[in-house]
Amino acid sequence: MSKELKTIKLLAGICLSNNISLQTIVRQMGIQASTFEIEEMVEQLFAQGYISNIEKSPKGVFCSITSTGTERAQELLESAI
Repeated sequence: MSKELKTIKLLAGICLSNNISLQTIVRQMGIQASTFEIEEMVEQLFAQGYISNIEKSPKGVFCSITSTGTERAQELLESAI
């Protein structure tokens, strides 16, 4: 799976999930990614303005989706149907 596809799936997972670590979302979405890859994807999504409030803790990486991120995730999910 390409990095771009992993990032798109992660954004969709963030949109569909609330208060769940990104590591859990990655597992639930079937994305094969290391913690380093997750952090790279998070940085990319943050730079694009899709997520905010990134928190790293021993329990995992957490973030909030922005309104722009929600709109983009909806577009992606609708185009997948």
